[in-house]
Amino acid sequence: MGKSVIFKVINNRILFRCSACKAKRNVTIPADVRQKSIRCHKCAELTRCNFNRRVEPREGQSGIVILETSAGREIDVMLHDVSSQGLGFNINVGSARTYRIGVGNQVRLRCTWNPRLISNGTFIVQNVNGQRVGLKSKQFSG
Repeated sequence: MGKSVIFKVINNRILFRCSACKAKRNVTIPADVRQKSIRCHKCAELTRCNFNRRVEPREGQSGIVILETSAGREIDVMLHDVSSQGLGFNINVGSARTYRIGVGNQVRLRCTWNPRLISNGTFIVQNVNGQRVGLKSKQFSG
């Protein structure tokens, strides 16, 4: 089995394209599946597939930004990606344990090297997975 390939999911369907023989086939993907190995119907090559269900793509962006917690403490975090509705970053282990950033917390972000990158600085923590944190813009959290 080769490397994994990312497929965009539209209405729970993907257009699978074999990386070996380039054969195409429409495949239905259940709503709760994020990864799956799919075997090509022509050459029987097995491909590991990751499914992207995002409406808008994320733009890769890296750099250090300042996160301000609701308690007023400031932490330097490493920004990874930005979209119109939110962003993702890594926080170092010590800061994550000390400041206890949890799902639902409201935080503010400042970018010193490009102030226009983060126009609306108020975000809500959507997901915490180890050191990786996902934020959703407050204007989209309804």
